[in-house]
Amino acid sequence: MVSHGIIVFDALKNKDITDQRSLLNVLKQVMKRYSVFDYMIVQGFIEQEIKYLPSPYKEDLRSKLNEQLFYTFKEICNSNILQNKSLNIEDYYYFLEYFQSVIKNPAGEIQMDFHIFYNLCAAYNLFITKTPVHPVGTPFPGGFRVEMKNEEYFCPVKDKQKDVFEALCKFCIAKQA
Repeated sequence: MVSHGIIVFDALKNKDITDQRSLLNVLKQVMKRYSVFDYMIVQGFIEQEIKYLPSPYKEDLRSKLNEQLFYTFKEICNSNILQNKSLNIEDYYYFLEYFQSVIKNPAGEIQMDFHIFYNLCAAYNLFITKTPVHPVGTPFPGGFRVEMKNEEYFCPVKDKQKDVFEALCKFCIAKQA
């Protein structure tokens, strides 16, 4: 893959990132480095991550993850912000602290670029579009899904994951279903 975690992290922690437009500009620069071949590697990683899940949950999840990442990738590369709001800098730097831990494994080596790609898409959803990390319709075990009701998002696992450091749930705008 093209990007490297430390380079991406340094770009994201730029002190000039204070609003949605400045964050989007950095996300665009980073995401445009990915090629269709990189995206195919991401799809392969997804396949490896879900290979032991039961059917039909596995197929449904695969479809939703691929749709989410491809759609968000294309949206980042082609997006223009009409309304530019300031970022909640405290939340953003907390996200960066999380992101920095994600790009290194316990031995200090750079993780697979899939995690970088996924978290760049998550940053776009969390700080720019103000949408959940997992889009509406994302399946979870037990037949539950992320839903939207009356302009609010609901997630079936939010409360169970919000205190897990490795989970993005603590940043997500979805409420517990």
